[in-house]
Amino acid sequence: MVNNFKIVLDNFLKSRKEKMSGSDISYQTICKDIPNDINELISNNDRYIVEGSVGVGNWASVPWVAIFDKLVTTSAQSGYYPVFLFRDDMSGFYLSLGIGVTNVRLEYKKSKKIEEVLKIQSFNMYSRIEEVPKGFFSSTEKPIQLRFTNTNNTSLAKNYEDGCVIAKFYPSNNLPSELDLKLDIQNLLKVYEDLTYNTLSDSADEAVEQIKDFPKFVGVEKLKEVKQHIRIERNQRLIKEVKKRKGYVCECCGMDFEKVYGEIGKNFIEAHHKQPIATLKGDLVELDAEKDFYVLCSNCHSMIHKLEDPSNLDDLKSRFNN
Repeated sequence: MVNNFKIVLDNFLKSRKEKMSGSDISYQTICKDIPNDINELISNNDRYIVEGSVGVGNWASVPWVAIFDKLVTTSAQSGYYPVFLFRDDMSGFYLSLGIGVTNVRLEYKKSKKIEEVLKIQSFNMYSRIEEVPKGFFSSTEKPIQLRFTNTNNTSLAKNYEDGCVIAKFYPSNNLPSELDLKLDIQNLLKVYEDLTYNTLSDSADEAVEQIKDFPKFVGVEKLKEVKQHIRIERNQRLIKEVKKRKGYVCECCGMDFEKVYGEIGKNFIEAHHKQPIATLKGDLVELDAEKDFYVLCSNCHSMIHKLEDPSNLDDLKSRFNN
């Protein structure tokens, strides 16, 4: 793995002078070889996506290789994720935990505002880390430096610097051993996993106590499983798809929020996952927007969790009708 990073450091500046080609050694190493090395290191390949980028159409000033947890994000545009970032002069590279910058750039057009938002997000993320791995540092204490040949304050590289949470630097003249680099990756992945489970909203934590279809918690792992399920249930993209396909009328009592409350009730409904939490297995659960959910009003959603079988909509309907 370390040798592949050395290949990039030794060749990328030369590659950047040429027209981008998929057969170029820098392209191959960043987009294929290093991701393959990392995939071999990760035990749960179904949960993570490893992706490298040298730019789109033109060579990037700062190439990267990122690790995405599917429960958080599947691209570099949003969320947060571990990422290797190369300095633009190839004097070294960082292993960092970073904030996805693309969506922030699209929402906030002014560079100063983008910088401010990314720094706030990275600081908030840092405050949630229980223990920073050895050798890593907070970017609020020691900002990372990616731009040496490119000092443009509106560049992606500038945003990568602002969106860095924690990082460790490896100078090109003093690369780590194979073992040390692998340990650093594993340690950062542990931080990433802990953040995935622990950065839920207060409402999600409160929802844990309301769920009746899960056995008594046994240690941290069971609690993690419950929180993971809530995170999946609250995945906004999935929930939007559920409502789009199933509509906005409660499948139990027939309530239509728009008819009752007018404009403020338009397109309002709650999605309930049919499968009891206790039956969920593995780190990532594939869900079908039509088959695995009911759409329910707030009252019916609360009541179905009180049933012995929270997937039994017929039982709930019977109780409501009686």
